[in-house]
Amino acid sequence: MKLLDSFRIVWRNLWRMKLRTALTSVGVMIGTAAIVAMIALSLGLKENAVKSLENFGNLTELDVEPAYWNYEKDEPIPDDQRKKLNMEAVRVIKGIPGVAAVMPIKRIHGETKLKVGRREGYVEVVGVDVHESAAYRKDDVEKGSYLSGSPQEIVVAYRVPTILRDVEKERREARRRSADAKRGGGMEIMRPGFNGGDAPQSFNLVDKTATIVLTREYRIDDEPHFEKKEIRVRVVGQLRQDDNHRYGHAVYAPLSLVKEINDWLNRTRGDEFGDGGGSTRRNRETAKQDSFEFDEMTVKVESREKVESVVQALKERGFEVWSPARELEQINKFFFIIQIVLGGIAAVSLLVATIGIVNTMIMSILERTKEIGIMKVIGATVYNIRWLFLMESGFIGLIGGLAGLGIAWGAVELVNHFGEAGGIMDSLNIGFGGPEGEEKLRLAIIPTWLSLFAIGFSFVIGLLAGIFPAIRASRLSALQAIRSD
Repeated sequence: MKLLDSFRIVWRNLWRMKLRTALTSVGVMIGTAAIVAMIALSLGLKENAVKSLENFGNLTELDVEPAYWNYEKDEPIPDDQRKKLNMEAVRVIKGIPGVAAVMPIKRIHGETKLKVGRREGYVEVVGVDVHESAAYRKDDVEKGSYLSGSPQEIVVAYRVPTILRDVEKERREARRRSADAKRGGGMEIMRPGFNGGDAPQSFNLVDKTATIVLTREYRIDDEPHFEKKEIRVRVVGQLRQDDNHRYGHAVYAPLSLVKEINDWLNRTRGDEFGDGGGSTRRNRETAKQDSFEFDEMTVKVESREKVESVVQALKERGFEVWSPARELEQINKFFFIIQIVLGGIAAVSLLVATIGIVNTMIMSILERTKEIGIMKVIGATVYNIRWLFLMESGFIGLIGGLAGLGIAWGAVELVNHFGEAGGIMDSLNIGFGGPEGEEKLRLAIIPTWLSLFAIGFSFVIGLLAGIFPAIRASRLSALQAIRSD
């Protein structure tokens, strides 16, 4: 029997008893719809939970610091045994499987201000190893380019342009409003913004010359004095907005520049005059060769699946790790249990549907006994008979699976609509999405793999339900089948 002929016979038989086929498929349809809808709900809640976690930091980026406490012995780690965040540590961490890049970070330990034209604002200057950070930071550049290695280049984070203000203009406006209020005998009305000025407006900083203003304190005869220093730099790029607000005000500069600034901030005024300013020149020449400790390191992991193993390896090597991904394992375990429970409850209806398919196929055998006998007499083999009945039961499951998937899609769309309209996602503190323009998360989602699984599973359920009826049909005697009424 040709394959195409067998499909025609199966389709004819199903269409001939279309009411029975439809009623039998209803059980599979309800079971499939229930399983898909429940798993879709758990997947949507899990994705929202993970997205909420990502707002505290990228899940594939780990902040690494030396471990200060031995949890096994429940005692602090001595200073001489504590790991140092130096270039040796960078090499050790890069050797861990799953680590894509290591970005050592050195901060400026003092007050820093960034001035661009008439605008100025306080920022956090972060020194990075240009080569290491470019491995993954260059893809985050929205405007311009990343650091090339020049000591006078900087890259600003996405919020830096919004915090730079024209202070002199705002002071003049404040004085004018105060004078107008006094002349009018009324009270000064303060508008939103700094010193009553307008709210800050973002502007383009890329390819502009900027000045980093530093202030250090020194004492003469126990009297505090302050000294300022200005370093001219060029803004070569701006990073795009992300969900991590921790470095929103950061200005990234080469390590050599940050080390030079820290040396100046920590140097006393006597040291300044003692070296005749030669120390600053020597710092620029030897900064790349100096071996000094970093404040922290950011480790980029190749994928979210490898985060857990990398965290464990870092702890074994004496480092302390902070990352939102540490909570990801518990989230995965929790929602896996939820999916098993919800899927198990919905699977009961599929079990009932399977019994219905078995009953339908047995009734079909009783009604078509003579037809089976004729097929055997004209040359149909046992394999052909079994194949026909398995295909019939499989197609009944497939029809129910397709219909159930359609119902599940509709149910999920309704859940998402009413969840958003009713404020359910806001009350759960989820669904807020990421940066502007990014699609918001949904309360329930049906990924492609779940759709394919639902269709395939329903077809397999139909095949399994048809095994016993198919074997029974193939064992019928041809003569007895022809003689039956």
